[in-house]
Amino acid sequence: MFAGIKHSMPYIAFREWHKHLSRQLKLPQYRGSDYRCPVCGTGLRAFKPMWKSYWRGVEQYAPIHPPASMETFNVAAYTCPCCDAFDRERLTAIYLDEVFRTFDRSRKYRLIEFAPAHALLKKLKRYPFIEYRSADLVRNDVDDRVDLTAMPGYADNSVDIFLCSHVLEHIPEDRKAMRELYRILKPGGFGVVLVPLVIGVEETHEDPSIDTIALRWKYFGMGDHVRQYGRRDFVERLAAAGFRVEQLGIDHFGAETFRRAGVADNSVLYVVHKA
Repeated sequence: MFAGIKHSMPYIAFREWHKHLSRQLKLPQYRGSDYRCPVCGTGLRAFKPMWKSYWRGVEQYAPIHPPASMETFNVAAYTCPCCDAFDRERLTAIYLDEVFRTFDRSRKYRLIEFAPAHALLKKLKRYPFIEYRSADLVRNDVDDRVDLTAMPGYADNSVDIFLCSHVLEHIPEDRKAMRELYRILKPGGFGVVLVPLVIGVEETHEDPSIDTIALRWKYFGMGDHVRQYGRRDFVERLAAAGFRVEQLGIDHFGAETFRRAGVADNSVLYVVHKA
């Protein structure tokens, strides 16, 4: 019963309002000029660390890959105290700001965000040349209810940009989902695809017998993940679906850009292109 309530629009709206109010009440203690959130533009003296509930899970289940070994995961500066944007969302925003400067403002670009992030979608909806749509399998606060492995509602070559951040690790048939993402993307379009990665781990670990919350926490880093991706294998799976994969890190964005945005030095943005 509660599962149905927590996905209802009134509950979602109330939860987001409550979270927003709580952030605004606490925001004065975080305001400053040392950092700046690229999602909401707020000047900050610090970002907020990773949630206490996450650390309780780490303590309880003892994952084999410690949080410090994760790529693109700044546990010391995880969320923006103003808009709640995660570090990976802030990295995505930096990239989008960069590429949007090159766009033709006289036309519309169709962008679909899968499992949308509330902070980022507010930013994206402010661009007049972006035709934004949100999509998810179970959430009710989205424009489209879709299964990423089968999206007949989206025509071939119909999407200019897609964002798919920390979704594929939840999907058993991830290769099928990657092929669908390739199918709907227009030639010349691009997507941002992020998954949890461990520095130095190149091969993906997936095992259907790892099917409990405790085991998935231990081997895959979270109770609802179905695999732990390896970096090389992740890129190869995307390439097998047809994508050209671009890996953008600190050498591309610059150390000062990362520092100001609270993005860890080991962060990498995986951008896929359709020739």
